[in-house]
Amino acid sequence: MTVIGVRGAVQDLDGFLKNVAKFEKTHSVTLQFFRSDRIFGLEHLASAAEKAVRAVQNGTAMSKTLAMEIMLYAAAERQTSEALRKLGIQQETTEMAVVIIGYVPTDEFLRHFGLERDDSLLEPDGKDPCVFGIGADETETGATVPELVLERIALSEISR
Repeated sequence: MTVIGVRGAVQDLDGFLKNVAKFEKTHSVTLQFFRSDRIFGLEHLASAAEKAVRAVQNGTAMSKTLAMEIMLYAAAERQTSEALRKLGIQQETTEMAVVIIGYVPTDEFLRHFGLERDDSLLEPDGKDPCVFGIGADETETGATVPELVLERIALSEISR
């Protein structure tokens, strides 16, 4: 599994998603793209991906694809539409986080999609935690926002 931050414009979302599907099939990998402004660190996506892989292997996945299962866990949601609303990329998205399950050389991946790597996009600083329902009262308890996001992911697993 690889988690990276990337920059690059998504001009035509449908075309981009078709390109993703073709790349996945050609390289026998799974890709999931996220809005980087709502990702609270590398561990946020690594944890979601690990739980999604386990759910698929155990037959407890809620979605039909590993990529969407990763999205559900990362968003701490049960509904695909809510997960995509919360974390999914859109037309004109330029800053993204990506989970790659399987192996493909990072340079080849970046070149294929016309992206530039920028792992600073994964840093949680300055991001609004309210998208996960995290308010000031919770952050005053001493827990960090990334810890609270991981807690939300764990709770979403329990409520399945």
